[in-house]
Amino acid sequence: MSEESDRRRFARLSTTGKAYGVRFRLAHKDFTARLANLSACGCGLEIQMTDAADLEAGALLQALHLEHPDLPLVPLDGVVVRVLGKVPGKTSGYILVGVDFTSITPLVQDLINTHVLAQQAGE
Repeated sequence: MSEESDRRRFARLSTTGKAYGVRFRLAHKDFTARLANLSACGCGLEIQMTDAADLEAGALLQALHLEHPDLPLVPLDGVVVRVLGKVPGKTSGYILVGVDFTSITPLVQDLINTHVLAQQAGE
């Protein structure tokens, strides 16, 4: 086990190439993105460069909805903790954005964690 996985409170599921999406609001504008990974305490997003202008560490994402039929459809809030791939001059492709959920109930957190563990067991 790596040091990073030893520090994780919850298991993380790679969702790349699977039917997972996300919707959220940033600065009064609505966005859709692909979910790159998911855990009960946060997620990774693949966001098109054309939508990335206001995405910086510390940005608050509101009304974040995880789009998958087996996940709870409740609005979450999150804070951007990491932005990868956003470099001067890059105008196409996507960036990776790490988000920590800031308002999540223990029930929703447990439902997400149960889903992640079940998906990992089936891989």
